[in-house]
Amino acid sequence: MKKKRKNKMLINKKIFIILVSIILLMLLVIFGVYLGNSQVRLWMNKYILGKDIGEENLPSIEIEESDNISIYAYSNYVITAGNGKLTIYNSNANATNTIDAVMNSPIFYSNDKYLLVGDKGSKDLYLLYNDTLAWHKEMEGDISQITVNKNGAVGVVLTGTTYKSIIVMYNINGNEDFKTYLSTTLATDVAISDDNKYLSFVEINTSGAVIESNVKTISIEKAKTEPRNSIIYTYTTNSDTLALKIKYKNDKVMAYCDNSIHIFSKGNDEEVLNIDKNITFADINLDGNFCIVKEAETSTLLNSEYELKITNIESKKDHTYIVKSAIKNLYCKNNIIAINLGNEVEFINTSGWLVKKFTSIQNIRDIKLGDNVAAIIYKNKIEVISF
Repeated sequence: MKKKRKNKMLINKKIFIILVSIILLMLLVIFGVYLGNSQVRLWMNKYILGKDIGEENLPSIEIEESDNISIYAYSNYVITAGNGKLTIYNSNANATNTIDAVMNSPIFYSNDKYLLVGDKGSKDLYLLYNDTLAWHKEMEGDISQITVNKNGAVGVVLTGTTYKSIIVMYNINGNEDFKTYLSTTLATDVAISDDNKYLSFVEINTSGAVIESNVKTISIEKAKTEPRNSIIYTYTTNSDTLALKIKYKNDKVMAYCDNSIHIFSKGNDEEVLNIDKNITFADINLDGNFCIVKEAETSTLLNSEYELKITNIESKKDHTYIVKSAIKNLYCKNNIIAINLGNEVEFINTSGWLVKKFTSIQNIRDIKLGDNVAAIIYKNKIEVISF
């Protein structure tokens, strides 16, 4: 009896192993077909994985074109600025908070759950955490550039004083950490490392015949005690290269220039991309990655295809996604890239995989990307997509 029971158990075990092996084999075959056949991939994305969505399926926010509303997306929220207030909406397009804020020219910068809103050319600065106001300040100068890191440390560039630029850093509570004064140059961008150790800024000198740019890094600890000795690194670009935008990844500064992308780290300058005429789009506003778009080698006169290539700045590993039609615009935020094709938007992650595909019957005016949501903007409404 025991022997029969043991034999039965062995048979059941073998059957189980065979069934699991068959299922794994089927999954591998399906995955291989998904990767290798674009038509199968499109069908599975739409009917099985649910990646294809249309505007009729989305929550929306009604707006009036005449109100001149500014719109931004961050974390899980969409925010509108206009009519003397900031209104925050969740991913279901429901208003969760309203903050009084009279702003003529609002600018936004977000990082994780923090959102910084400044009135460009004026004084008011607001820091939000999720949908709640953390603090509000009136600057002693006109706001030009703003930044916030994932810990809530804030950097602001001010103009309109006796100095060409003043860079001010605030801690999470809105208390001033330090000021840096630039008497002969303009600061055109600013970024703070996630560990709160460094603040870097782009410095432009327009006094000579040729515009010159540098990227300088400040030790925040030194800036609090030895402000004159706080600049620890200066990266000077070539005379024909202009630094435009910077972003931190750990202690590395990624710099987008008018003809190249550089990685600055501990005094070293590494050019990781030469932006030539074949590159139609390039962006560094990703988490530790940069991306470019160029025409694919498989493209023909009758069938245009474009290659989106995403490169990790530390591993140097590339991921590629092929776009089957002309790209109207490209938007990047942390781990998501939105490709605007006119009436379609493809959302790609930094691993080169399609996350969502959105189709609209209307012409899309603009797109704003948050970490977990996107705002699709039309003349009279905003549609909210969740990732």
